[in-house]
Amino acid sequence: MGGSHQEHLIHRARPGTRARDSESEGGQVVVAFVILIPILIMALFISLDLGRYQVMRNQIRITADAAASAAAGALELSEATKGNFVLNETWAQQRATEAVAAMQGRIAEDNWMTISLVSVQVSGAEVEVRVNGTASTIFGSFPVLGIGGFNASVRSKARAATGIETEW
Repeated sequence: MGGSHQEHLIHRARPGTRARDSESEGGQVVVAFVILIPILIMALFISLDLGRYQVMRNQIRITADAAASAAAGALELSEATKGNFVLNETWAQQRATEAVAAMQGRIAEDNWMTISLVSVQVSGAEVEVRVNGTASTIFGSFPVLGIGGFNASVRSKARAATGIETEW
């Protein structure tokens, strides 16, 4: 019994047994690496998409503000000479459309997003413009998960000769 205990101690201390332990640890590192890499790549894509969403949202806000400001300058001349600030609905629509087209021209190099004018509503001296934006994700679409892209909508209000209000 005493000899077998000594043999066991000698066996553990033999050279070469340490190499087998480090080989099995190396295999565990490879397995962990293989499992973690896709998770890290997916996290990178999600963070990039969140950044793109914020850029798109900012561009939509800027576009809505520009369109509302342009539309607010479409005064009905016959009323303006009397001191009434009343907007011409047709001119307001035209000016807002032109402002959105001009902003789209400025962001033409960012072909990953589209911006569109949804509505222009005129009420006396006030105009409300609604602009939508859509973009696809960097990593493509995953219909199974319900991920195909993202969109945002911004409303911006302006009054003739008084300024802009933005609603998120």
